[in-house]
Amino acid sequence: MKLTGSYALKVALVYAAVGALWILFSDATVEWLTGNTAVLSAFRDYKWWLFVTASSLLVFWLSWHALAEQGGLIRRLRQSAIVFERTHEGVIITDHRNRILDANPAFSRMVGRSEALLRGVDLATLHSSRHDSGFLDGIRNRIGEQGYWTGEIWNVAPDGSERPYQATVTYVGSGRDGQDQYAWIFTEITRLKDAQKRLEDLAYHDLLTGLPSRLQVGDRLRQLLAEADAEKRIAVLYIDLDHFRNVNDSFGHPVGDDLLVLVARRLQGRLPEGAGLAHLGGDEFLIYLEDVTDSAQAGECAVNMLKAIAEPFVLANRREVYVRASIGIAFYPDDAGSATELLQYSNAAMFEAKKLGRNNWQYFSRQLVRRADQRLQLDTRLRRALEREEFTLHYMPIMGGESAEELQGFEALLRWEQPDQKLMAPDEFISAAEETGLIVPLGRWVLEQACRQAASWQRLLDRPIPVAVNLSAQQFRTGRLFNHVERALEQSGLAPHLLHLEITESMLMEQIQTGQNLLGRLRQLGVHVSLDDFGTGYSSLSYLRRFDVDTLKIDQSFISDLVDNAADRDLVSAIISMAHCLRLKVVAEGVEQAGQLEVLRSLGCDNFQGFLFSPPFPPEHLGEWLRESAGSRSIGTHTDADGRRSSSQQSGSS
Repeated sequence: MKLTGSYALKVALVYAAVGALWILFSDATVEWLTGNTAVLSAFRDYKWWLFVTASSLLVFWLSWHALAEQGGLIRRLRQSAIVFERTHEGVIITDHRNRILDANPAFSRMVGRSEALLRGVDLATLHSSRHDSGFLDGIRNRIGEQGYWTGEIWNVAPDGSERPYQATVTYVGSGRDGQDQYAWIFTEITRLKDAQKRLEDLAYHDLLTGLPSRLQVGDRLRQLLAEADAEKRIAVLYIDLDHFRNVNDSFGHPVGDDLLVLVARRLQGRLPEGAGLAHLGGDEFLIYLEDVTDSAQAGECAVNMLKAIAEPFVLANRREVYVRASIGIAFYPDDAGSATELLQYSNAAMFEAKKLGRNNWQYFSRQLVRRADQRLQLDTRLRRALEREEFTLHYMPIMGGESAEELQGFEALLRWEQPDQKLMAPDEFISAAEETGLIVPLGRWVLEQACRQAASWQRLLDRPIPVAVNLSAQQFRTGRLFNHVERALEQSGLAPHLLHLEITESMLMEQIQTGQNLLGRLRQLGVHVSLDDFGTGYSSLSYLRRFDVDTLKIDQSFISDLVDNAADRDLVSAIISMAHCLRLKVVAEGVEQAGQLEVLRSLGCDNFQGFLFSPPFPPEHLGEWLRESAGSRSIGTHTDADGRRSSSQQSGSS
């Protein structure tokens, strides 16, 4: 029940009407209900007492209900007053002219005025100069549209400073004079704004060097591009320190951070006038040049930066270090049309500089984008090819014996069979597979397939057929190569000595101790190990003695000019003599001419492979190759299951 004046008037009128009806019609009603004179007389004597009793009960019920309603209203008013007085948010009530009607203690403390002095004050006089005269009118219009307004307001603090507040304004109805009234709630957000500013500083400035961050330089480049006209050129130099990881690995990350600070200071000191410098993260920096008139201007800046970085740095631990860098350069609007493209293309040019030997700078070219796009497509296709089993193995014979006509085994060579049936050679996709890590599952598949194929040939020809498999550096690093070899041999049933694993010098030199341990375990298992591409790496006799290998494979680059080049001939002769002194077999790769074979035989080379004997062929063509070779070659000398040498003649039929 809502106790209002109109409601009380209605109750009074109803009571008056009921009383009048009782006085006027009660006697007639009783007489109509009963004709007994005694009853009617008794009713007339007591009807006033009945009326008074009923009226008393009605008055009691109305008074009790009104007091209960009033008590609840008083409790709610007290609670509201307590909230109004004790809340930490500033609360005020204003009229339709923005004059303060009431204010709580929290708001009084916010503005440094007592509650009594605030009454009647125009709210606009408390606002900061950040707000114009139409600010409050805008708030009132928004309240008229949606009933409330919320936003940020700056007020003047007691010390005269300007402080931000989150404010909410709500329409609360009309006062006694019938004018609109509004409730304002203010929450101070100074700390929140300070935290927001700190976050922005963290986002826009690098904590280590104090330079602008990637985010800020991106915004700056977008601003420059937005202001640029058709004639204005902007250059971006993307700088990456070469082999910076060596510093962290040698001295630790704190010293590496000190070096980055020193590099930043030196770059700042050598910047051209009007240029900007940013630290993109890690060991990457960026320089942007405005109003570049000539490409050579950016190139000259790159040269100066390389010279500056090349000067020695003295670290906090008093160690002197030398650093080099690679720089990529891109231009707006020649190369890129946006800030994102400027960063992307200068980064691509920087990687091209690294690819070309590091410690140099390169301009961006569209060919880099095309190559990157092709590489990305190749990575995607590689993953799908492994899932769809599009890879296959071809096999190249390894020949030997006195006349080089005896089959010593096969080398398994990976091929990628495209959907159009064309074969892609490994030099077109192996580097991509190594960068993506796919070389590990791919290498495991090659190992298993080659062992399975060699075992099937042994059953078919009734003689052991050794198979050589190339290993990648990634397989070597995983630490699971030995397990993969064991599994491939176990699944295929191939004897361990029939598996020849080919590794390179660089793979062993990356991790000498680990390489020695792994080779020792493989040799204990019985696996044959070959050192591939000998002569192109370290070719160190001392290292060669440390590694337990069976065979050296001379790289084909030394074989191509063997007939006409005396220097190559002497070098190959020295390799063969050295290998034989170490009791190692020697295989010459890339033998394509009879003259090359003749020289190699005269130098004492043990085995040969190349197009002179056969190009790589799929396993199903083995029978055809044997038949073609039967008339001119003795396919017989081999190693039996016990490892003993024996000879036999094969008809060549598979």
